[in-house]
Amino acid sequence: MINYLVRRTIGLVPTLMLVAVMTFVIMHLAPGDPAARMLGVRATESRIQAVRAGMGLDQPLPQQFLSWLAGAVRGDLGRSYVLDRSVAQALYERLPVTLALALVGLLLALLIGIPIGVLAAVRRGSFADQFLSVVAIVGVSVPSFWLALVLIFIFAMQLGVLPSGRYVAFTEDALQCVRHLVLPGFAM
Repeated sequence: MINYLVRRTIGLVPTLMLVAVMTFVIMHLAPGDPAARMLGVRATESRIQAVRAGMGLDQPLPQQFLSWLAGAVRGDLGRSYVLDRSVAQALYERLPVTLALALVGLLLALLIGIPIGVLAAVRRGSFADQFLSVVAIVGVSVPSFWLALVLIFIFAMQLGVLPSGRYVAFTEDALQCVRHLVLPGFAM
């Protein structure tokens, strides 16, 4: 068992390196200059160069990659150019919403999936089993972002029974929290 875990852990290293290289390359293939974007259209070239130097963007790409990788290993995910604060702080701020949404999605999947699975198993080979199998395949095949838009259109815009956005903390109002999480949770 320990040998298996050691082999799997060693095998994880090349995969993580490949993901790191791909992430770094994709970040650098994005159009535009992050320093110029941060400063806006009225920024002077000297100010842009100063910000680029402060961000390390004036260094050669291999050196930028090694600096970025060393920071990522230490848990320093860098600064968000859009939010103008650390990425770790932005992730931490959104963690409660993410966990709540994941929990609601999991609960809905269990509440829907287990009874449907039991029904399909009890009625194996029947029309109900085949129909539920088709519904399950369609459910897995439909992109969640598209399903979310359809659910918003039907339940929020047409019927007006569920809100289409915003997050309410469970500690503020438990019922409103659940109402705001039903649509995204079901789409997940």
